[in-house]
Amino acid sequence: QHAGFMPLWMFLRVTPLTRAGPGIRRLAASVAGEADILARMHLLMAAVRGAVLWESGRSHVGSTAEEVLQAGHGVCQDHAHIFIACARSMGVSARYVSGYLMMPDRTEQQAMHAWAEAFVPDLGWVGFDPPNNICPDLGHVRVATGLDYREAAPVSGMRFGTAGERLSVTVAVQQQ
Repeated sequence: QHAGFMPLWMFLRVTPLTRAGPGIRRLAASVAGEADILARMHLLMAAVRGAVLWESGRSHVGSTAEEVLQAGHGVCQDHAHIFIACARSMGVSARYVSGYLMMPDRTEQQAMHAWAEAFVPDLGWVGFDPPNNICPDLGHVRVATGLDYREAAPVSGMRFGTAGERLSVTVAVQQQ
């Protein structure tokens, strides 16, 4: 269920990364005929997956949902932004989730993962992982939630001066 300091209507708020352009509105309209919100969100998850191929290196943290949808390729962060933009354009509260996905064939994970959650009356927050076309399960490890990537980024900060920077992170996710 919903808990926290932000009311549900805050999760309808548009951000620069989740602004609905014509492509987002068309994608949302393709599933809008389904009256049941849970079923509609499942259809939306499949539609996002079908519209955007997972491909690393073709987008960046500042890519908008509309840009990635038009390009047709992106990563899990982009899939989450597109899902969120579509859901919000249909009046469904949605939020971004950053975390990790436990891969069954390895302990050390290559990267962070991202998915979206939509608020479904009588159920609460329900997760949707479009690149994998599944609802998050015990293999999904939540780190943070927010309106978009910028609010749930795993690391953020600023640098002063001309010095460079290098960040190295190793994450191990395994069943205990």
